[in-house]
Amino acid sequence: MPIYTAYFRTDANYATQEFEADTLEEAMRTARDFLESAAEDLTFENYDGGMPVNEIEIYQDSDEVAVWHDDDLRLRLAASGLLEALEDQTEAAQAVIDNWAEGDLAAAVRALDASIDGARAAIAKAKGGGQ
Repeated sequence: MPIYTAYFRTDANYATQEFEADTLEEAMRTARDFLESAAEDLTFENYDGGMPVNEIEIYQDSDEVAVWHDDDLRLRLAASGLLEALEDQTEAAQAVIDNWAEGDLAAAVRALDASIDGARAAIAKAKGGGQ
């Protein structure tokens, strides 16, 4: 049976674990199951080089008063909102297409209009204006 080496990576370090599996798909499934059930058994190593700083928080007394994220982290933090906005916009666009054929665009246009504020908020967050 082939032996596969899985690399588990974070922004700051990584761990490896070997698995026997018949197929690549089975190896990935086994690695994901391992992560869910035995992540504490992973021994993480630091990368050789330093990692870039991706967040700065400023506290006054014990209160956070400011936070900065680099572009990559900001996009990762905004990803779920962007996905939700894209799904809403896609549904609204499909409604316009479907209602066009039936001759009733008013409801579809209202749904599209209602989705725009959420999309704009998600975009602003991704660009750093919604923090």
